[in-house]
Amino acid sequence: MKTNMTTEKLLRGVSTWKVFLICLTIMGSCLNAARADDNQGAAHDRNTTLSDLTLFNLFSEGWDQPWAKRERAAPDMALLRVTTNFLEREFRLDYARTNDIRNNPKLDSTDFLNGLIAYGLNRRLMIEAITNYQWNNARAGTDEDGAGGGGLVRLQLIDTSTSSYAAQVKVATPNKGIGQTQTSVSYALAGFNDLQSLLNLNQVGLYYSFQYESLSGPHKPGTREDDISYDLSLAKTWTDPNTPIFGNFTTFAEAFATTNLNGDKEGQTVFTITPGLRFWFARENSLILGVDLPVNDPHPFGNIVRATYILNFQ
Repeated sequence: MKTNMTTEKLLRGVSTWKVFLICLTIMGSCLNAARADDNQGAAHDRNTTLSDLTLFNLFSEGWDQPWAKRERAAPDMALLRVTTNFLEREFRLDYARTNDIRNNPKLDSTDFLNGLIAYGLNRRLMIEAITNYQWNNARAGTDEDGAGGGGLVRLQLIDTSTSSYAAQVKVATPNKGIGQTQTSVSYALAGFNDLQSLLNLNQVGLYYSFQYESLSGPHKPGTREDDISYDLSLAKTWTDPNTPIFGNFTTFAEAFATTNLNGDKEGQTVFTITPGLRFWFARENSLILGVDLPVNDPHPFGNIVRATYILNFQ
């Protein structure tokens, strides 16, 4: 019986991902015309100098320029926890396994699979479509699983030879299959500084982000409706992009925390440290691996194992 239930759960998850892949195909077709217009400029030779984007030219610079990823002395890249500070064109698949859950007596562990496609329209604006599926593994009784999704818009505020800053708005629908009832709207600000250019630290980058999340919809008394999260990360790149299998091999550490602003657990903060690594095993194909380790007591879980695959495209 348990095997049959697990098989049914997996089939429901597969069906959700089939729908997502169909949506990706449709989205790709719709964006094809826009890509055709700027395909020549989007590639941008690495030696091409990009104009600086700042708050002073927010409404006049970048909107009519084809999307481009700036190359710096220290590589600026997406990590696991910190909000990304630049505009992307990528397909991303994230897996997270939460082990030994301690703040919910009914749950033993969870498996979470998240897929997204991000598309930079120009040097100022990016759109992103998201879908996900979560399996809640019960300590006893019936397991739960279900699908969720959402989307976001990211605005590049600053893009210079030493720094990058972006703001974004994200909307996520509740995963009703696992009992969620609230829609999430979050607002985030993310930044990056090239410490090789600023402090002569060879291929070291400093990342940071701040996010406010608002939850709306029917909920039980005492449920949180607002929270903030914040991250500080440091990354060091050890190899060059052309190194076989381990191109741009990067190690990093992320300090991430979330604080509840209301509800029964108002003021509670969960603080984790995430050591990890990222490398490009083939052109435009990379893997990110890491583990979230809880710091403050009481620990809400044992650890969270994370694995991410990213395919970049022009």
